[in-house]
Amino acid sequence: MNRTQKAWNEKKVAGTLFMDVKSAFNNVSKIHLEKRMEALGIEADLIRWTMSLMTDQNLRIELDGETGEALAVDTGVLQGSPAAPILFIVYLSGIFDEVERKVAGFSGLSFVDDIRWWADGKDDEVGAAKLSEAATASMVWAAQNGVAFDHGKTEAAIFWRKRKAAEAKATVKVGGNEVPFNKEATWWLRVWLYSQLTLK
Repeated sequence: MNRTQKAWNEKKVAGTLFMDVKSAFNNVSKIHLEKRMEALGIEADLIRWTMSLMTDQNLRIELDGETGEALAVDTGVLQGSPAAPILFIVYLSGIFDEVERKVAGFSGLSFVDDIRWWADGKDDEVGAAKLSEAATASMVWAAQNGVAFDHGKTEAAIFWRKRKAAEAKATVKVGGNEVPFNKEATWWLRVWLYSQLTLK
């Protein structure tokens, strides 16, 4: 909100793109997590412990009271483990470095698997263009790191000080899809974000 209000003071509008990581905990790649932990300079003992935690995992499917045979899996962190959200955040953290490096004046924020990109511009077209760049960079990073986005949960919002979001004509390009700016409000992390950030 502070950055958006600063943009308003500069006679700009602010745009936001919300992207949701699909099957977040299940798709954490052991190889990519290890590389990310090394890149962050995490202690070697902690990396070895994490790799041990993710080794020799098995999965059983239970359906209608019938339990299938155990199958070995080499991806995913144990849901319910206190370490799981921390390991996932470490795993995903590389996307912010990559996108913020490729798209000037850009910033990201996440809450576990919910990513939000923020950009400002003189109008909705400039904001949409920057958000489209971020989406492209996000998808390139995701493809290289075993991450997929749930396109059905992708949303875009634009924040104006005086004008209505319904006036926005531009769309954000995310892969092969065009995502229009929400006309009134966006529901994110149990908060309604209205186009003028009234928070009513």
